Amino acid sequence: MKNIYDFIWEQLYFDEICQSKNNGCTLLAPGPVLGKGISAAEILAVTQQNNIQFPDSLIEFYKQASQLNLRWEIFEGESGGRKDTSIQFKENSWLKENYLDKGYTWEAVKILLSGNLNISELKNIIDLDDLKATGMFQAAEKIGMKGGDLRPIDFNEYAVACMKVEDGKLIDNIYLYTGFGGFPEALHNMNVTFEQYLELAYKAKCFNYWNLTYCLKEKSPSYELMKRFFPVIFPHLEADLEEFGIKY
Repeated sequence: MKNIYDFIWEQLYFDEICQSKNNGCTLLAPGPVLGKGISAAEILAVTQQNNIQFPDSLIEFYKQASQLNLRWEIFEGESGGRKDTSIQFKENSWLKENYLDKGYTWEAVKILLSGNLNISELKNIIDLDDLKATGMFQAAEKIGMKGGDLRPIDFNEYAVACMKVEDGKLIDNIYLYTGFGGFPEALHNMNVTFEQYLELAYKAKCFNYWNLTYCLKEKSPSYELMKRFFPVIFPHLEADLEEFGIKY
């Protein structure tokens, strides 16, 4: 696995996301929270205690970082020499017609035009009480699985990337669960490993619900938003979004 600090902090955050401020769209992007890594011995001890075996990719990730939270949003207002670049979105005719004039508040639209990657803390994956607190224990039961057979890897408000437990092993394949907040209840097989999942997040610059767009392509509610506004938010980057069904 790539060096998480270099890949996420140096490359994705600093070299790419933060540079949008020089190209007409300023982003508010607090530095990613990585958390101190966990030793392999500690990971092994806690997984054995909870009767679950991790794939090598997750072990390697948690050796480097205890969690990962990266987010960005369009900067609104003026501060420290930064200009308010939200006006171009508030006055966009397509956003007005499809969102703002249909009862969506600007704050709701702003969330859709933001980015998020939130890789779970270890406890949310292995501890059943913490798992229940995330809602994923109950979500597995709702779709006919045994509670605990889905373990959350990446949290978003309405879509959660998970791995399945089979015979006490966490299988290195990502599924996307939807069913929170009124989203249709479904489990989508993304057919990617955890490391490939991070690579896709990088390509999408963590654009909100990129993983749902990857699964559903043009049927995703975020597809048109990502297609239309990725180049506006990141005009300094060459979009690599064909895996999401987006070609320019």
